[in-house]
Amino acid sequence: MSRGLAILSFWLLGFGIGFAGYLSLPAIADWFSTALPKFVNQSIIGALFAGMIGSAISTFTVMTWANRTSV
Repeated sequence: MSRGLAILSFWLLGFGIGFAGYLSLPAIADWFSTALPKFVNQSIIGALFAGMIGSAISTFTVMTWANRTSV
């Protein structure tokens, strides 16, 4: 498995975890509904935002790990 494929896999995993995590927390959805405009479904905006944050954190973690690991 190439390093790029491994990073992509962890990015997708992090995005999925963030997306599912947001959908399981309705209190955050209420906050997003007051903080963001009403032109798009607030739960989708929040889920995408959480997914991006989760994927960024997991990608950073894996890239740090990959650069420290010697072959």
